Amino acid sequence: MTTKNNISELLPEVQFPKKMSTAWCAEAFEELATAVDWIELGTDQMTPLQRQVWERYKKQTAQFAEDMLLAEGDRNAIIRRLGFDSRKS
Repeated sequence: MTTKNNISELLPEVQFPKKMSTAWCAEAFEELATAVDWIELGTDQMTPLQRQVWERYKKQTAQFAEDMLLAEGDRNAIIRRLGFDSRKS
């Protein structure tokens, strides 16, 4: 598995948001990208365990971004993927 270090590889770019929630997510993704890029500058100062935690955080952040966009675009797919009760969604 290839490690993704560049934030553009981790967070989706929302080019043409169709809903307000997508526009809000796009703005949040930009803020996250800035924070991730800033932290990346200091990874050489991290302990090996901190780097592992950092890599885990980036993967979780990328999954969150994908889930948010999927939840807007394909309600049934995200319900299945996350195991949510479709009667409550």
